[in-house]
Amino acid sequence: MAAAASAQSDELESLFSFLGQIQQDGALRDLLNDVISAPDVVAIAADQGFNFQASTLLGLFERCNEAPLARQGLMDEKLIRVYLQRQRLQAP
Repeated sequence: MAAAASAQSDELESLFSFLGQIQQDGALRDLLNDVISAPDVVAIAADQGFNFQASTLLGLFERCNEAPLARQGLMDEKLIRVYLQRQRLQAP
């Protein structure tokens, strides 16, 4: 059980590290705004060396009252809103 909690913590850390880059990286924002779903975001993150599951991102969307899909061109804003709530979301 502790190993699973540790793995989830590592996954959240990787996810929030990725999300933290969005505001400063215009090219990344452009890439993200071409997609509308969590699996697409996971693929972009994996290409940049960040590993987390789509289900983890979808869980964060749900906890932030965000829809599971983004309208075209708005994924960056959705992800930034999730990132800005990271302290609350990482609390046990």
